[in-house]
Amino acid sequence: MGTPDAPLNRELDILRYATPKMQYYVVSQLGRRLIDLGLGPAALAFTGVNGAEERAHAGKVICTHPETWREEWLRLKRLPEWAQYLEELSTEKEMVCVSCL
Repeated sequence: MGTPDAPLNRELDILRYATPKMQYYVVSQLGRRLIDLGLGPAALAFTGVNGAEERAHAGKVICTHPETWREEWLRLKRLPEWAQYLEELSTEKEMVCVSCL
């Protein structure tokens, strides 16, 4: 027979072995489950911002580079290839807009 703390201990064990910022323990009316969002490094660069210091740093980047903060943030997170990809998308978008005139 289990103890009253058995469900809590099981949840703690699940969380102990979960991968931080990749796996999340969801509790809903339908039940409890460990899920993996399958986020890649670029998505994690934005969604994984954690703590007051890092949020403040992100805010400074946004204020300093209002038009290109996303690319700058990716560079700071050591993802220059994703920053370049976003820059290329912006360039393509501008070319499409100009060709419509």
